[in-house]
Amino acid sequence: MSGQQQDSMKFLTMEEAYAIDGAMLSTMEKFMTRIAISSLRVLAHIAQAYGIPGEALQPSQIVQWIEQDSQIRREKGKDAAFLNWAKEEEELDFADDRNDEVTGAALSSDEKFLTRMTISAMQVLIPIAKDYGVSMEALTVSQIIAWVEKDAKLKREQGQEAGFLQW
Repeated sequence: MSGQQQDSMKFLTMEEAYAIDGAMLSTMEKFMTRIAISSLRVLAHIAQAYGIPGEALQPSQIVQWIEQDSQIRREKGKDAAFLNWAKEEEELDFADDRNDEVTGAALSSDEKFLTRMTISAMQVLIPIAKDYGVSMEALTVSQIIAWVEKDAKLKREQGQEAGFLQW
């Protein structure tokens, strides 16, 4: 990776997408697994930028970093930012009446959504890392998929909704 640029496939490769598709998971669980893996990559980058372990990241640090990356994208173009998505169409703006660290951030609705998903993913990634006895950044895609499958199976056997979806 040169500078701040990202490879568009870095967040989820085709091989990883196929592995998730082949997992014994519901459609929603597969979707949430994709988000968790993509969020892990963002969190690892943010943690590296702050020089701290991913588990130590605070929501306010994530918000601040995404705000700074957004400003870079606005001022220098999408290729200068780490998160260099391009909008295909106009963003839908919606009322944001949540009371969290993200609400007052200088971010678009899309960026706020991404920020909230990234913060939420930590609630799943940290326990997965603890179960495997590794740092969050050291988690592999295979470990995440296996953990989600195990969790979903256990919850189904208990007649509960998958715990993974409760973040």
